Amino acid sequence: MLCGINTPKDWENLTDLDKKHVPVIEAPDRVKKDEPFTVKVTVGKLLAHPNEPAHFIEWVELYCGDTYLGRAAFSAGMSYPEAVFVVKLTHAHGPLRAREKCNLHGLWEVSKAIAIE
Repeated sequence: MLCGINTPKDWENLTDLDKKHVPVIEAPDRVKKDEPFTVKVTVGKLLAHPNEPAHFIEWVELYCGDTYLGRAAFSAGMSYPEAVFVVKLTHAHGPLRAREKCNLHGLWEVSKAIAIE
């Protein structure tokens, strides 16, 4: 298992391990204050991640800066590691951050800038 929170070392040259584990955040670049919007987080979008009892994605979490927004949990072999969150922000807390936990390779995190109007 990898230690700490993992992020790709070189976004221009992702390894297969990176591609299987980095959460992909799909969300608008700008949103209106207090208006709901959709954020989709997918693990294995760049390269399919194994989904079997011995190796699978346990959960994904979504944050805005350090503010926790939600979590989706997955079962091995029976679910796909993708979650859709509907959120609304009152002010800029920081970038959107998605974390995922692989039962073998630990925590992985990415962020995406978002502006609040």
